[in-house]
Amino acid sequence: MGLGYKLLMVKLVLVMTVEPSFGGQKFMPEMMDKVRTLRKKYPSLDIEVDGGLGPSTIDAATSAGANCIVAGSSVFGAPDPAQVITLMRGSVEEAQKRS
Repeated sequence: MGLGYKLLMVKLVLVMTVEPSFGGQKFMPEMMDKVRTLRKKYPSLDIEVDGGLGPSTIDAATSAGANCIVAGSSVFGAPDPAQVITLMRGSVEEAQKRS
C-alpha cells in the first residue's frame, strides 16, 4: 500500500506548527508547506494545525488550507478570549468560502 491509499482512510491530519512540548511557542511558518501539500492532494481532508496560532498567524494557516485550529495561549492569555475566537473562526470561514 502506498501513502496515498492510507491517507484515503484518514479523516483528519494534525500538523504541528511548533515543536511539541509546551504552550506559548512561536509559530513555525515553514510547516505551512505541509498543509498546502495535503490540501492540494486531498481537498476534502480535515487538516488541523496546532501551535503558535493566534490573530497574527491564523491567516497563514487558513490560506494554506488548514480548516481545524488548535489555539491555547492566544485565547486563554487574551484580555478578551471571545474576540480572539471570533477572529480566528472568521478566518477559517473565509478560507472555506474561497476554496
